[in-house]
Amino acid sequence: MEHEKHNFKLAIIGNESSILIYRALGTESYPVSTPAEARDMLQELASRNLGDEQQTAEYAVVFVEENYYKKLPDDLITRLSKKPLPAVVPVPSPDSTDDKFGSKRISKIVERAVGSDILN
Repeated sequence: MEHEKHNFKLAIIGNESSILIYRALGTESYPVSTPAEARDMLQELASRNLGDEQQTAEYAVVFVEENYYKKLPDDLITRLSKKPLPAVVPVPSPDSTDDKFGSKRISKIVERAVGSDILN
């Protein structure tokens, strides 16, 4: 069986002023200003696919600023975490508290992927 190669995309959801830097890294940016907009945008991006038979996800990773990620419904996070793609990853917000939420979440994802906590 021949494997198809896919060009997956990366996306960031967050405040317009703070996500512009991600464009320089080749990430598509989706500015939002409310938790409801962030939720709707995440659902939209997660539902996009390449239109192939397998309904392959268009995005490999969707980064969400942690101030919006923390306000996403638990059932949405649970549902998306059961799908192989896209991975939904919180990233620190410029106005976030110093609880290291994003860093802790990324460490958990890496630990699950490689089998040990290599970041701490």
